[in-house]
Amino acid sequence: MVFIGFGFLYVFLRAHSWTSIAFNWLAGSWAFLIGILWFGFWDRVFHSTFENNTIKLDIKMLVEGNFCAASILIAYGSVLGKVNAY
Repeated sequence: MVFIGFGFLYVFLRAHSWTSIAFNWLAGSWAFLIGILWFGFWDRVFHSTFENNTIKLDIKMLVEGNFCAASILIAYGSVLGKVNAY
C-alpha cells in the first residue's frame, strides 16, 4: 500500500504526473532502508547491546521500516501539494 498507494495518489497532479511514481519509489525505498538501520541503531543504543553488531531483519523491523517510509511519503505529499513550481 505504501509504495503503490501513495505513488498513484500523486499521479493526479498534472505538473508531476508519472514522474511522481518514480520519486515515490525512490523516496520510499530509501526511507524503508534507512528506517530499518535507524531503528536497529537506536535499539542498540537504548539496550546497550553493541557486542553483536548485526541488525536482525525480522517482521517487526520490516513493519517499522514500512511505517518510516509511510511517514516520509506523507510528508513528501504534503510538500508536493503546497509547493508550486511556477
